[in-house]
Amino acid sequence: MAYRKKTLRTMSPTARKVARLAGETESVATRLKNLIPTLQSLDLDSQALKVGNENHNFTIQDSDLWGIRDALYHGLDDGYLEENRAWAESMLERINQLREYSNPIEF
Repeated sequence: MAYRKKTLRTMSPTARKVARLAGETESVATRLKNLIPTLQSLDLDSQALKVGNENHNFTIQDSDLWGIRDALYHGLDDGYLEENRAWAESMLERINQLREYSNPIEF
C-alpha cells in the first residue's frame, strides 16, 4: 500500500526508500496476480491451436458436399443468409467446382 507524502516526510531517508520499495513490490505483485487469468486463457488457446493444427487434415466425401450445398441453397432461398449472401454464393461456386473431381477432397 502506498504511503502518503505526509507520512513519508516524517520518516528517515532510509525508511522512506524502504517504504517506497515495499509499495512498488506490492504493486508489482498485484499486477502479476491480475495477469494470471490472461495467461491461463492464452495457454488454453495455444493448446487448442496446437491440437487443431495436428488434426487439420480431414476428408470431405461427395455426400457431405451435397448436404452443404443443399443447406446453402435453402438458406439463400429462405432468406436466412441475406446478410452473408456474397459468402454463401462464393461457397456454392467453390463447392460446384470441387464437385467436378471424382476423388474425395482434402482440406
